[in-house]
Amino acid sequence: MFASGVIAIARATRQHEAHDVTALVDDLLARGLTAGATDLHFEPTGGEMLVRLRIDGQLLDFETVPKRLSENVLSRLKVLASLLTYRVDIPQEGSVQWPEAHGDGQQEPVDLRIATFPTIRGERAVVRVFGHRSDLNALDRLGLPPEQWSALGQAVMRPDGLIVVTGPAGSGKTTTQYAMIRHLAANASERSVITLEDPVEQRIDRVTQIQINPYGELDYERCMRSLLRQDPQVILIGEVRDSRTAGIAIEAALTGHLILTTMHSADPAETILRFLDMGIAPYQLVSALTMVCSQRLLRRTCHECDLDSRAACQRCLGTGYSGRTAVAQLARIDEPTRRLMLQSPTTTQLRARFKKQGPDLLECAGLLVTGGITDEAEVARVLGSGVPEIEERAR
Repeated sequence: MFASGVIAIARATRQHEAHDVTALVDDLLARGLTAGATDLHFEPTGGEMLVRLRIDGQLLDFETVPKRLSENVLSRLKVLASLLTYRVDIPQEGSVQWPEAHGDGQQEPVDLRIATFPTIRGERAVVRVFGHRSDLNALDRLGLPPEQWSALGQAVMRPDGLIVVTGPAGSGKTTTQYAMIRHLAANASERSVITLEDPVEQRIDRVTQIQINPYGELDYERCMRSLLRQDPQVILIGEVRDSRTAGIAIEAALTGHLILTTMHSADPAETILRFLDMGIAPYQLVSALTMVCSQRLLRRTCHECDLDSRAACQRCLGTGYSGRTAVAQLARIDEPTRRLMLQSPTTTQLRARFKKQGPDLLECAGLLVTGGITDEAEVARVLGSGVPEIEERAR
């Protein structure tokens, strides 16, 4: 079943009968989690259901389920997430704490979000895994160089201001935010921390976490209006998506709160222009914004295999990569940057200004290539840059 270049996980030795759908789904979830998947896709095709895993950001073929069992598999997933099994004509979304089995016999619950969607071949489902990565709890474990994670740690200890983590979907923004919150909790436990998230991906002790519904009554705007009366000092806003959320985040930062949030933008320069395009007054933005962290995730080169043995390598599952590391550009809003922001700057002008503060994403990625942590092909895939430019800027 597995073609060259896709995941090579052995099929389960146990054969599932048609009536054993519960065991089949449990087995698929268990093996997917063991492989380190962040998402499991259940996709109906012409004659069967294809199960694919997203590992290290890449979607890889994993297993096939006979067509006669596909509807039952979807029904089982719906039951787990408390969805309506008889509605196959509308999208649905729910969550469940699923027990992950460990070799020591202990059970540790894993948060799963299950979303279904109707297609012309039947329903498809995506299971998002919100696992607790103990190896990524701290800023110094994200893969960033010491000067960067130290700067993030210092920024999060400020009493007020706005810190924005930017990047495309799947670039590790939420993981970085959680690491900042844990750093704050460890070093300033007396501060009141509240998060507004869609959805809550990790549970953190001594932090009030609220799961909002952007399409219902409990949206970001309503939560923020009421939340300021809950005596918060630090507020994490899952994402700035529109002008209303941006305005509330800026207002909270200007009234003595520390605000952490994320935004989908390519780099610090685009982040600033997006705030301005959302109608934020330049004088408000320069007073509130303190730091922008633009980041991506790069797959680490597997050092336990070579070209001859790659297909059989169990660590990288034949991909040549094992695990990921963050690469980031930090932009501090210092006085020269503030003066520039008040002058209707272009992205080129802002990028030139931030370039004086330190290396950009491409240069930081080049250093990882030079250090043997990743390779040129992976940097080109993620940052969309040619290998010659990467090599030149890494020198």
